[in-house]
Parts: sequence; C-alpha cells; structure tokens
Amino acid sequence: MIRSRPGAWLGAAAGGLFGIAVAAITLWRWHDIASAEAWLNARLVSAAGLADATSIGAAVTFPLDERWVGFMVSSGCSVAMLLIPPIVLASTLVGFRRISLPRGITALALAVALLVVVNQLRLAAVVISMQTWGFRLGYERSHVLIGSVITTAGLIAVTILFLVLVSRSRRARRAVAGVH
Repeated sequence: MIRSRPGAWLGAAAGGLFGIAVAAITLWRWHDIASAEAWLNARLVSAAGLADATSIGAAVTFPLDERWVGFMVSSGCSVAMLLIPPIVLASTLVGFRRISLPRGITALALAVALLVVVNQLRLAAVVISMQTWGFRLGYERSHVLIGSVITTAGLIAVTILFLVLVSRSRRARRAVAGVH
C-alpha cells in the first residue's frame, strides 16, 4: 500500500499547474520561438557553408538558382510544440516529489537542448534538399519524408534520455554510492 504524504497532492498540483502555465506561455509565444529558430538556423547554415542564409522574422531565406528562396518556421514546424510534454512532465514529477528539483531541471534542460538540435538538423535538411532537388521537390521531400525521419528519431532519443534521467530511483543511486 502506498501512503500519501500530507501536501503531496498540493505540491503535485502546483508543479503540474506551473508546467501547464509554462507550456501555455510557450504556445502563446510560439512565433517568438520560431523567429529565434529561424535566426539560429540561418546562422548555422551560413557557418556550415551550406548557403548564405539570412532570417526575416520566422523565415529562413537563401539564394538558389539566382533568386532568393526560403521557408517559414510555422507553428507546426517550430520546436515550441515539442517542448510542451517535457515541460509539463518534469514539473509534475517535481511536484509529486518523484524527482528532485535539480534532477528535473537537468532532465528538462537536456531535453530542450536536444530538441532544439534535432529541429535545427531538420531545418538544415530542408535547405540541403532544396539545393539538391530544387525549390519545390526539395521542400516536399525534406518537409514530408526526411524531416519526419529526423524528427521521429530525435524524439525517440530525447524521450529515452529524458526517461532514463527521471527514472533513476534513490535506491539505485544509493546502491551505486555504496549506501544501504
């Protein structure tokens, strides 16, 4: 039988509500996040020598076949939507005291960083595909097929890492430390 600590549900509710509030702010400000992603992607694409890219708001533009082309980081393509599950889960687990605050912050920070990296790889794949197959065919292939593969593989890796970080029990940590 599991005994409930007094106030455990209150802490869990507070943690969950905090996570939902941060997730709501993330949704509300998704365009700002998308604009930051476009800015970062343009810098990374340029630094890697893939294209002389620039960003305008949430759009990444670059020269292709003697004209400027680009793509928009929309709400469905932004990392903002991908951030919501780990934000809510980490804050709820901290609220339930299933994990410590430092462990929750560490797991969340790593998840956020890796999700940003995965999405930047996906956006870079769009640029490479458009250069390889042309504007229309390159965008279609990278957005539908290549981008989905990158995002799915990345989400699986991030989910596994997140779960490993939050699931290590105190007993397992004590055993590793030699404390009984």
